[in-house]
Amino acid sequence: WEAYNPINDTLEAGTYTATIFDTDSSGADLPATKRRVRSIGTVGEISKTVEVILRKSATGGGITSALTAGGSITVTGSADIEPDPGPEDTFYDFELGEDPNDDLSLFEEIFGVTKDEMKAIAQNPPNIYYNSAINNDIVENITWVDGTPDQSQITTSTWAGSGIWIVNGDLKITGGTFDGILWVIGSLYLGAGNPVIRGSVFVECATEVDTTVTGNVTLELNQGAIDGALGNLGIGVIVESWQEV
Repeated sequence: WEAYNPINDTLEAGTYTATIFDTDSSGADLPATKRRVRSIGTVGEISKTVEVILRKSATGGGITSALTAGGSITVTGSADIEPDPGPEDTFYDFELGEDPNDDLSLFEEIFGVTKDEMKAIAQNPPNIYYNSAINNDIVENITWVDGTPDQSQITTSTWAGSGIWIVNGDLKITGGTFDGILWVIGSLYLGAGNPVIRGSVFVECATEVDTTVTGNVTLELNQGAIDGALGNLGIGVIVESWQEV
């Protein structure tokens, strides 16, 4: 996925050259998920040049934290977070060094798609789209919840969800088990009961205290759950745009 020297080969009666760039045509750096490919094909005296922008899908972006937040985090009670975020109230423990509030491309770095694209994907079965807050409803595959202005909540101890779960709004979890990647565009409350989350959680909110973890919560960074969630997006490279030059 790095920039490479030209690839030259012969295809039947013609020849082609393909070069991969990590910059756009103006020389500006492309995001880590994108590359520009210039391909020149020649048959006899006829030559065509095409440039394509490719985007890598669902890379995970090097997730290293059980919990990443864009604001203050309050941890009390017997909450178990592995790895432990440490004593800081606010942290951005992500190897890209990005604050989710300042650079929302973090979403695209992880999932390989924009939020609008993710929402559109969720509206196609077997994925799930909710146009209002949920209350112990099904969450699996890729689930998008447009929950504002109400708060979504999971309160049942026997509830189980998995996959990629995007909540556009506030979320309260006091029970159940979730395996995968949870992304909250609002505030998050975890506590009271014994909720278990295996995978990774992201909270994107600019309020003074947007994440509360209390009670007997178990929050575990789990690579298997992360990989399983990203698998719902498929693996490969997407052609984002192309043009003849």
